[in-house]
Amino acid sequence: MTGLEKQLLESECGDTPPRLCIRSRTRVDAGRWWRRTPLWVCVTDSALVLQALARRKFIAQVPLVDCRASRYCAETGELVLAPVDGSVAFPRIRVTPREALSVLRLIGVEGL
Repeated sequence: MTGLEKQLLESECGDTPPRLCIRSRTRVDAGRWWRRTPLWVCVTDSALVLQALARRKFIAQVPLVDCRASRYCAETGELVLAPVDGSVAFPRIRVTPREALSVLRLIGVEGL
């Protein structure tokens, strides 16, 4: 994670360091001309944070309690985020199975 990305995360989460940060294989439009920016998935003590930073910034925070129905789809290789209100801009995030398992454990998904 670059210094600017760390600053963006700190501005959203405060002084609480993230328990996990994963650079996903999902890329989003954050204002670059010829390519997209990788989406970061970060888990803090109380929230799941999605962020991407280039010319524009994208950051979204969802309480962990609202993500308990999330799962990993092995067919597509995506972490499927299922918050209660459906407010996540990117509900399907491409990660490895190991990374998805790490995120799901920190979220507190039952049955793993």
